[in-house]
Amino acid sequence: MPGISFTAVDFATANSDRASVCGVGLVKVRNGRVEDKAFWLIKPPPGVEHFDPLNTRFRGITAEDVCSAADWEMSVEGILHFAGEDPMVGYTGSYNANVMLKASERLHLDLPAKDFYCAQSLARDELGLSKDSMNDALAALKLPPVAHPEPGANSMACAKLVLAIARMRRLGSVAELWNAPAVTIGHKPQGRRRK
Repeated sequence: MPGISFTAVDFATANSDRASVCGVGLVKVRNGRVEDKAFWLIKPPPGVEHFDPLNTRFRGITAEDVCSAADWEMSVEGILHFAGEDPMVGYTGSYNANVMLKASERLHLDLPAKDFYCAQSLARDELGLSKDSMNDALAALKLPPVAHPEPGANSMACAKLVLAIARMRRLGSVAELWNAPAVTIGHKPQGRRRK
């Protein structure tokens, strides 16, 4: 839809600790079209870098894969640069916001204010699904399933899902699709007093 712009995001974690981020997928949508995409591996912050076999099996990312990857401090700068002023949309918005927040808190990094929206709740409301999986939502929209849930594929599927619902409802902005963000993280910059 003309006008709808956002950045879809999906994080992978090494274990059950939300701070243990080990990968990110990003898809930039501008005026209803996918404009850019990025995926990279991340070395989890110190203290949460162990890889649980369950997470490795599910996401396909191992400790060896991230040996020479960028750390979270460098990665969060890249994520913020990629997204710019965009609101962030994750299939599970609160989970993705929480990963970004917890990994940043672990390294004592300040974040600018970022709104995160939840594509899962949008799909649930719009499609009346009995299950909450991304592939169920994609199937209901006649979109291809995600074969392997790595962050690059998940963020692209999330972007396509939101665009399909926006077209279906003939809506052209994030504000029209959701009443409010699922969560907002970070801090708004302080305004300057006029003299």
